[in-house]
Amino acid sequence: MLDLFLFLTPVLLLAIVALLGFVGCYQNVTYTPPALMHVQTVVASAPANTNKVTAGPLALTGDELIVVAVQWSSASAGANMPGLTGASFSPVNGGGPFVWYPIDVAHNMMVQIFSAMNPAGNLQLTVTASLLQESTVPWNLCVSAYAGVDENAPLYSPQNSKLNYVGNNPQTPPINIGSGDLVYAVAFAANSDGTFPGNNSLTAGPGFTAEFPPITNPLVEDGNGSNPVVAQVTNANTDPDAKGFIFAMGLKSAA
Repeated sequence: MLDLFLFLTPVLLLAIVALLGFVGCYQNVTYTPPALMHVQTVVASAPANTNKVTAGPLALTGDELIVVAVQWSSASAGANMPGLTGASFSPVNGGGPFVWYPIDVAHNMMVQIFSAMNPAGNLQLTVTASLLQESTVPWNLCVSAYAGVDENAPLYSPQNSKLNYVGNNPQTPPINIGSGDLVYAVAFAANSDGTFPGNNSLTAGPGFTAEFPPITNPLVEDGNGSNPVVAQVTNANTDPDAKGFIFAMGLKSAA
């Protein structure tokens, strides 16, 4: 029996050493957050004289940042703000509502940005925007999902082009972004007489990618370009009096 114990001792010591090495390696493992990346964008349009539009479902994995842009018409004399379902959305600080331009004496063209976190483990997300009063113009709901954001402070430096901008190249003031961060932007254009979407097709600015190519007005884009980043789009409409608007903000990486 003693001889058997002596024979097995080296084998047991090797097993113990290997186990200790494994435990040591496990203790030294550090979690590296995933890189910030665009997951999916859906743009849904509704005709004039309606008060509800739905976008989705988006195919997700959970814990994504959801950014929503809504464009609609509102009576000048009273608020007609959109309500959102699908997640716990809040208005983005510095994200409007913007009075882009007056449609007529009684209505304004409006844009507002919202955000929320997709709950952990939620694999699909459908977003619905509702208005108390019908929009008098075609209106849009833009929903984008991003993975790898800093959940504690996902957004920063909101910027927008000049309200009532006229021309074919609306752009924001420069945005200084950190390493690994992205700039999210959404842009709109209308004819000189205020007709929306009119004869206006938008293309992404330098260093940006259009994230929902089937619809070019509105146009959702993101990128990082050269720091500081100027978010911009180009309107194919050569009318120098066409109307344009763009909003942009930084998305902070968790990495």
